[in-house]
Amino acid sequence: MQVPYEDKRSLAAVEKYMAAHKWDGYLNLGDFLDFNEISTHVEGKPGAVAEDVASTFEAGRVILKRHRAILGKSRMVLLQGNHDYRAVSYAHKRPALGAHLDVPANLGLKNLGIEWVESWAKGKLFRIGNAYFTHGRFVNRYHAAKMVEYYGVPIYYGHTHDVMSFPKVLHGNDKTLEGGSLGCLCRYDQRYLRGAPTNWQQAVTTMYVRPNGNYNLYVSRIFNHRFIGPDGHEYAG
Repeated sequence: MQVPYEDKRSLAAVEKYMAAHKWDGYLNLGDFLDFNEISTHVEGKPGAVAEDVASTFEAGRVILKRHRAILGKSRMVLLQGNHDYRAVSYAHKRPALGAHLDVPANLGLKNLGIEWVESWAKGKLFRIGNAYFTHGRFVNRYHAAKMVEYYGVPIYYGHTHDVMSFPKVLHGNDKTLEGGSLGCLCRYDQRYLRGAPTNWQQAVTTMYVRPNGNYNLYVSRIFNHRFIGPDGHEYAG
């Protein structure tokens, strides 16, 4: 989402879909917050860091509280992305600001019952059935192939903002691995892009898991703030 640069209309469409069903869990693949105000891209340039960071956290809390209300007691998990990690990097250089830049604490994750996974800082993976999830690692042209070759398991991620998949069949094992990026929910007009074209794609993914760990993923691409879910209904923001 890269809050506060999330696409509010597309997110509203996704929230309507969330509210229309009962879910076992919710997983955010990271870069929930943007933190452009403390990135190395703007470091040393004029700007009021403290006020910007505070408003970013507040905007994130508003969204997470809304999602907790929609999901009730369903499990909620948030992976750490490289944009979220900007707060850690900034605090390393300015230890006195550590408490002010603690992402889980300032988002109120404990009170909301949301799990935090240090995907970027420590490379931790999150597993659902036979599938693994991380924020992402590579941004080359064939990143999905690189991810499945690197991890050697079915692996899904965000990071690249696009939708891409790559299958790998293990000969003689009747086993198929897949690497896949699952899109984004941020605006396409991010400041740092300076109008350059991208292959970004907004999307939301639904996962069904069988008792044996096998699963199906349904990636619903979002166009003009609307999409048709695997339930056959259209959701618009």
